[in-house]
Amino acid sequence: MSSDPVTLGPTYLDPEHFQALASGAGDGQTIAALWRSERSWRLIVLRALLDGCATRPDAAGPLAPVEDAWQLLAQAHGADPAATEDVLAQPQVGIWAAHTLRRLHDDPDPTVPLWLDVGYLHALAAASAVRAGLSFDFDIPARDGAAVLPTVGAASIPPTVPVVRVRARAGQVDLVSTAVTVRCGAADDPNWHPPIIVAVDSDGVELRVELHDRDVYRDLRGPSPPQPLSASDLDRWRALLARAWELLVGQQRGGAQAIAGILRSVAPLPPRARFRQLSASGAEAFGGVLLSEPDDAAQLAVTLVHESQHHKLGALSHLLTLVESGGDLRYYAPWRDDPRPLTGILQGAYAFVGITRFWRTYRHDAPLHERAAADFEFALWRRQTLDVLRMMAASGRLTGHGQRFVDTLHTELKAYQEDQVPAAAIDAAGAVAVDHRAMWRGHNMRIQPADRDALAAAWERRDPTAGVGFGRTVLAAPPEGLLDARAVLRRYLLVDPAAFGRLCAAPDEVGDTVAGTTEADLALVAGDLPRARAAYLDELHEDAASVHGWVGLGLTHLDRPADPVTRALLGYPELVLAVVDGLRSRRGTTVGPDPIELATWVGRLIPDRDLATVDPAGWLAA
Repeated sequence: MSSDPVTLGPTYLDPEHFQALASGAGDGQTIAALWRSERSWRLIVLRALLDGCATRPDAAGPLAPVEDAWQLLAQAHGADPAATEDVLAQPQVGIWAAHTLRRLHDDPDPTVPLWLDVGYLHALAAASAVRAGLSFDFDIPARDGAAVLPTVGAASIPPTVPVVRVRARAGQVDLVSTAVTVRCGAADDPNWHPPIIVAVDSDGVELRVELHDRDVYRDLRGPSPPQPLSASDLDRWRALLARAWELLVGQQRGGAQAIAGILRSVAPLPPRARFRQLSASGAEAFGGVLLSEPDDAAQLAVTLVHESQHHKLGALSHLLTLVESGGDLRYYAPWRDDPRPLTGILQGAYAFVGITRFWRTYRHDAPLHERAAADFEFALWRRQTLDVLRMMAASGRLTGHGQRFVDTLHTELKAYQEDQVPAAAIDAAGAVAVDHRAMWRGHNMRIQPADRDALAAAWERRDPTAGVGFGRTVLAAPPEGLLDARAVLRRYLLVDPAAFGRLCAAPDEVGDTVAGTTEADLALVAGDLPRARAAYLDELHEDAASVHGWVGLGLTHLDRPADPVTRALLGYPELVLAVVDGLRSRRGTTVGPDPIELATWVGRLIPDRDLATVDPAGWLAA
């Protein structure tokens, strides 16, 4: 790269900042540069929103005109620029702006008046004016029983009240409605809820975040009603954040400092099934994370690394084009169930480089009972991430900047392959990697009907020379296959053997605890291959189109990589499924062929190849 700054209008990124982002966490100066860039981006979005409102007479509804809200915001900025900048930099402001822009242009929602969304600008202006110490009267919307002043607090309001007046006089602020008056900052008013700030420190490095439980725009997936945290909820979150932060600072101090520089808010969600935490972040919400309550501190630490990586790459992508447009091309990602565009693949790869880096360090210092699991996670993600980086490098769709970025990541992950890892962890990681890829192909890949029927006809003749070189398309929507089901069972075995034993004691109920799993999966993970093989054959007898059953049967042959059955079921399960589907189409019957015979026939038609090879050409989305 040239020694000159990379420029985009008035915003630029120094070459050393680009290299820092590609090769590590990024120091304080790099994170500060990203915040400057995101400020410009946010102001551009706000300008577009104002322009969109100018053409909509229904934009403000019963509130003051949008221009008045902007004027109050400008007055607040003049009185206290730092406070106003802090309000506008909040992650939920980006979520709101993106959502409202979509409504203004091409996503009307007749169930919610437009002014309820636009009116968040009025709340931002009022919050900024409150923090600037101005005296004013200004109406803001109330929604789902809450009136929110971002960074100031929220008031509980009867759900039937749509508008609340913010009245500020000489530092005293009231939220006034026809039903209730709430004094801002009043500790004895049960209807007033100050911001929930969690500050944790480890070895002089502080993380300070706000937990959002009432702001309607805290959730990236769309406006959401308040979900107030209880005292016990808050205690758990504080304890988890404190322990996770201790782990991060102790393992990767520089990375922790970068996270502290980025992260401003967490939108908590209730806990989900074990080992299936939900987390999300978005390019429009720099510094914010949507996060279900984690299983433990290590999971939370990994998630903070994961989401901060997304934030950094999202901000970088606002400055530089790293990936050329791929149109309808989609690719395999080992951390997703659905086919992804290459931009999404790059986001995931960057996140999992950070995750692999964490496990690489943590596995040496983890408590003894956690080390087998940590070794497994490191072995799994160094393998999966390197494969994807190789695929991207060979795709031909990276720009010059993108190629340098991916090459830097590839160099790091390639070096990780030299680290010594116990054989058991490598074997478990290999099984999970092959399982996910085969399940993904079985659920997502589709062969054209004419080719499908020709393959089925060749099977009926037992033609040993049938061709399998026809193209595939992939579905653009995620399947409902729970592709990680067997991986979750392996994590139970590694992390909590006693819990795995309880699952084995009631095998017919395992699906109630780990959705998507069966008794056959328990036998497989426990190492009882004959019992697993018999159970998968029974499953295919009941449903010859079961992707889960075909791939599970293939996994019972994993120790025989040259076996045609292994090659077919774990390398090209879509061909086996195409024969089953073609037979149903031709015969109108649901009776399936003998699974081993069919898999052997298909396996002999296809070339031998690495079962984890990822195609760099991608596939067209159906």
